[in-house]
Amino acid sequence: MPAALNPLQIPLAAKEFNMSITRLALLGALIALPGLALAQASNNPDFMLQNRGQQVINEIYVSSARTNSWGNDLLGINTLAPGANFAVVLPAGQCVNDIRVVFANGQASERRGLNTCNLTEVTFP
Repeated sequence: MPAALNPLQIPLAAKEFNMSITRLALLGALIALPGLALAQASNNPDFMLQNRGQQVINEIYVSSARTNSWGNDLLGINTLAPGANFAVVLPAGQCVNDIRVVFANGQASERRGLNTCNLTEVTFP
């Protein structure tokens, strides 16, 4: 038969249990904190644009959401075939961007206000 606890020891045991739970919670928070800080501190807006549609992409434009101009076609004379990827490289810190692609049939698709510092891929269509 297990030994009976002294009634004076019960509050002490509960207090030690609560302290253990608190310590575990703090330890878990400390372990998660560096990853959270890295995710929030990222100022790398580069991403991979993926063509997952059936059409060739003829033009890709990426500009800061703060501007009213698309700028130059990033593909130049090249095209992006279905299933292919294109690495978009942007200035550090230019996190909020608008993206426009123009398909071979002339139709365009846009994504506006994307925080590309928080992602690594953008898929069209």
